[in-house]
Amino acid sequence: MLVAAASLRSSELFGALAGPLNANGTPVPAAAYARLHAELGNPRTLPLAEPANARVPRAEYNAYRATGQYVSSGGRTVRFAAALRAGNQQSTAAMNATPAVRAALTTAARRSGAVASSVTGRAAALYDVSSVAGGDIVRIIPVAVLAIAVLLGVVLRSLVAPLYLVASIVLSFLAALGLTTLLAIDLGGQDGLIFVLPFLMFVFLLALGEDYNILVMSRIREESAGRPAGQAVVAAIGQTGPAITSAGLILAGTFGVFALFGGGVMGGQLQPVGLGLALGILLDTFGVRTLLVPAAAVLLGRWNWWPSRMSRPLAARAGPQVEPVASENTR
Repeated sequence: MLVAAASLRSSELFGALAGPLNANGTPVPAAAYARLHAELGNPRTLPLAEPANARVPRAEYNAYRATGQYVSSGGRTVRFAAALRAGNQQSTAAMNATPAVRAALTTAARRSGAVASSVTGRAAALYDVSSVAGGDIVRIIPVAVLAIAVLLGVVLRSLVAPLYLVASIVLSFLAALGLTTLLAIDLGGQDGLIFVLPFLMFVFLLALGEDYNILVMSRIREESAGRPAGQAVVAAIGQTGPAITSAGLILAGTFGVFALFGGGVMGGQLQPVGLGLALGILLDTFGVRTLLVPAAAVLLGRWNWWPSRMSRPLAARAGPQVEPVASENTR
């Protein structure tokens, strides 16, 4: 125990460290612990008040009895309680310190002759869950993006438009996540963001962006059948803009309520969720769907619809023109 405690303190990862040899603040030397264990037995079974037949000082008795919370009933497992220098258990810094804490504990276990070691606590649990969630996002995002791109390609009958439409959704997600991090952590002073926020924002904004993309681009495609790209985009945005703007404002306002009044729910973690979704919806409604996508459609012109017939020049889409020939009936 002494070797393990010294090794953990030397790592400089912990602001405070409590263990069997200082369970209640009173130091118990290793030799004294062995002697007290021989005299008093298992510290977990000792009564709160010192028995009359005990022949040890009261302070020493209380210090030894307190070690029961750090030593298992079989006496083969020892626990240490530590305060992290990185911050409280809910902070991102404490979560990110988990690998270093585990490495320090492994070193302490090896030096003391322990056969196994593990780290418990909220920071370690959040690190494990976040690692799994991050790995899932890395695997899910490409599959979801590919599925949406294929769907947009089928609906729009194009191989070009789905590329920048999907890219616009990803950029909207990254911008909203970055802005949420800036407002919640850097300006709001929160310790971190709940691990489900990136996944939740991506899935929600992907679905929302797909709906808006199909609505806008389908209308642009219809208008492009008989007019140049610039005129088609202006006409399409004029017809779809009010619906998208109204839906976006209502949806953003709904999640904005969580951002404003969700501070007391889920330990305050609901607030950044509402903030992130509201910002993502507003960016998608007024930035991506209103400016970015229409601008890209105008710049690409007829190449938006390649390789379908719509990618041909406007004059060539109707096919060859045949002039009628008047003839007189002869008898």
